[in-house]
Amino acid sequence: MLSDRSTATVRATLPAVGAAIGDIAGLFYEKLFEAHPELLRDLFNRGNQASGDQRTALAGSIAAFATALVEHPGTRPDVMLDRIAHKHASLGVTPEQYEVVHTHLFAAIADVLGDAVTPEVAAAWDEVYWLMANALIAKEARLYAQQGVAAGDVWREWEVAARIEETVDVATFHLRPADGGDAPVFRPGQYVSVQVALADGARQIRQYSLSSSPGSRLRSITVKRVRGEAAPDGEVSLHLHQHT
Repeated sequence: MLSDRSTATVRATLPAVGAAIGDIAGLFYEKLFEAHPELLRDLFNRGNQASGDQRTALAGSIAAFATALVEHPGTRPDVMLDRIAHKHASLGVTPEQYEVVHTHLFAAIADVLGDAVTPEVAAAWDEVYWLMANALIAKEARLYAQQGVAAGDVWREWEVAARIEETVDVATFHLRPADGGDAPVFRPGQYVSVQVALADGARQIRQYSLSSSPGSRLRSITVKRVRGEAAPDGEVSLHLHQHT
């Protein structure tokens, strides 16, 4: 858990960090995508980035983790960590990407908060980050191991066996593994990540709930066409409706 010295420092600086989350998040993503454009192209949801829906999620989760550590010493917010780990595993996040995020997040924190980020403050928040990151890396490693895949190697090609037009804007796709193998067993309410290659070369990912008929070898997803007012909102649903 968080050291006593870092706990005091984090508690004292949480209000300043919390008040600046929006600015920190905006600068973080600017730095991250400038250095690693492939992450925006192939990992992050470009629609959510364009709308701003996702921009404070990462920095906000670290602030929430820090709050939990200082308010409930000796415990860990595993419910929150489990939710994040499952999301990360569904995207194929790797341990190496945590180092990349750390580099650009802490550069953004230093730029936004300026002289307030003393060596002591930087060390305390660094401790928070790696406590959270290492917990997530361990949880994600277990999730990958349970599925028999390596970190990041989560994709399997599927083909469309049938398409049903439910309404003008809703279609159900019945899918089967392209390699002829068995479709994995799934639980009610479980979702699947769908990665599609778009016209500009990006490979965007979205999640859809799974369904199937009893005894069927097919797996089904139902996709609603999202008619965003500005690109790239809805680009994956539009691609599936128009080209699949």
